[in-house]
Amino acid sequence: MKYLAIMTLSLMTVACSPAEQSTSPQPQTTGSFDTSHMQRMGFKVESAKPADIAGLYEVITDQGLVYASDDGQHIISGRIFDITGEQPNNVSEKVLEQMRTNDLATVSDTVIEYTAPNQQHVIHVFTDTSCGYCRQLHERIDEYLDAGITVRYLAWPRNGLQSKAAVDLQNAWCADDQQAALTAAKNDEEVELAMCNDPVAMHFALGQKFGVRGTPAIVLESGRLLPGFVPPERLLPELQK
Repeated sequence: MKYLAIMTLSLMTVACSPAEQSTSPQPQTTGSFDTSHMQRMGFKVESAKPADIAGLYEVITDQGLVYASDDGQHIISGRIFDITGEQPNNVSEKVLEQMRTNDLATVSDTVIEYTAPNQQHVIHVFTDTSCGYCRQLHERIDEYLDAGITVRYLAWPRNGLQSKAAVDLQNAWCADDQQAALTAAKNDEEVELAMCNDPVAMHFALGQKFGVRGTPAIVLESGRLLPGFVPPERLLPELQK
């Protein structure tokens, strides 16, 4: 996948991203918006609609949210803030949150879920078997469940799809007992080699789209993204807001 330099600096900070080359894109339109220029630069446009600023379009792509001129010939990397109120309102973040919740609903059957007996909240966690903070979160999984927080894991090998962690995640997702295999991998125990149509590459791409830069990365029910490990006693008040 070809990324513009401006996007690399401000939107993508993760190395070893999966390669996907777009060749000879056919001109397409989303409503009145011409996507052909963005296609040529390697973007896969999912939706486009007029933004809060006249002359700009809000464009959801496989690489996340960007803004484009209404003729599709220029793109802008950044966030839009409404400053008419007492405090600046991050309009772009609301768009991103909705995008994340919509996308997560489409992959619900590909997660490894730890269900809280008295479920009050559901979080999605991008995880990696080689990440110390991911292991710390997993060691406290029962505390999340006791707090009424269901944890749904998605695979996100932070060192890329060719890393050992990616293989460990693939084996865990293909195991007969996914929970046991994931726990074993996070404890540096041998996980039996298993083959299946695993979702690791799909989860990895989804995390990049969401703005994940490292693991763990927690997505709340609102679509808000929290980077890093958040213990259950701190997470619960965030969920209750």
